[in-house]
Amino acid sequence: MSELKELITRAKQKNVKAMEELFNQFKPLLKSRAKRYSRYKLEYDDIFQQAALLLIIAVYEYKEIPPTTFAGYMKKRIDWGLWIYYRKYLKQKMEISSGLKIGD
Repeated sequence: MSELKELITRAKQKNVKAMEELFNQFKPLLKSRAKRYSRYKLEYDDIFQQAALLLIIAVYEYKEIPPTTFAGYMKKRIDWGLWIYYRKYLKQKMEISSGLKIGD
């Protein structure tokens, strides 16, 4: 079993050290995505924290199904999660500025 697969397995078993190692390995991805969305007037720290939460959730939900690699899955999961976060931010901003409640 590869080192990454072992880390994922241990992290799914709630091993804090394994989750920390995964976090450190994917930290550059989280930083780059947070930097990208901070250009859209979102706070960098908030986006980074959201990306970190998405990483943790993605680790628990990951199922090894070829041809998807863990890194590819992680990238798509974080991108999609941050896009949804950004959309919610825009909706809230529109509601505040217009004074109208936009339908769910």
